[in-house]
Amino acid sequence: MSTQNSLNDLVKLFNLIEDYYEEGFHRRHSDVELAEQMAGPEDQFLEINNEISSCRKCGLFKERNNTVPGEGVINPLVMLIGEGPGADEDRTGKPFVGRAGKYLDSWLMAIDLDRRKNCFIGNIVKCRPPDNRDPLPEESSACLPYLQRQISFIRPKAIMTLGRIATQILTGEKSGIGALRGRIYSYQGIPLAPTYHPSAVLRNISLRASVWQDLQKLRSVLQNG
Repeated sequence: MSTQNSLNDLVKLFNLIEDYYEEGFHRRHSDVELAEQMAGPEDQFLEINNEISSCRKCGLFKERNNTVPGEGVINPLVMLIGEGPGADEDRTGKPFVGRAGKYLDSWLMAIDLDRRKNCFIGNIVKCRPPDNRDPLPEESSACLPYLQRQISFIRPKAIMTLGRIATQILTGEKSGIGALRGRIYSYQGIPLAPTYHPSAVLRNISLRASVWQDLQKLRSVLQNG
């Protein structure tokens, strides 16, 4: 084989590689439907995250630094759901990374759970409400479809809601968290165990005994499910 032919073949090979990557990143419109049909859970979940990152369905987008879509494993044992990101989460784009997040990690460790191995952690709203106020009903309503799609894709064995707002929204109940915790509900056919938000327990250590009871209920659901 001549040197010129070898160079020509090499150029063709590079062109093929370039075409492959261009098709991968800039798919033709006719390819999109097929790609969606072939996409696995990770791809579908990435698509949700991409939608969240550009979302402007409510006014929270105006002051955010980062969206916080959630973090964890696909097909987790437990999905933990709070109400919304705080300042640390808004800065990093990751859920429950501040003091309350570290406290939550200790709860999980107590019943052999780990956010890096068998959990997914998220929130009702994906952008930080100003001054850490409660999400407004219209903000929660705008963001809830993202969470519902996440739950449908990852199908956790159980859900634990953290605090009043997340619990009320997913159970449809109106009572306070003190009245709602202590029993198992169902959401999309998945057992749901409410408990207090870690921030509330940091402010009031007398709630720790109730949280431990709720964690035991969650562990029982996982063992018997």
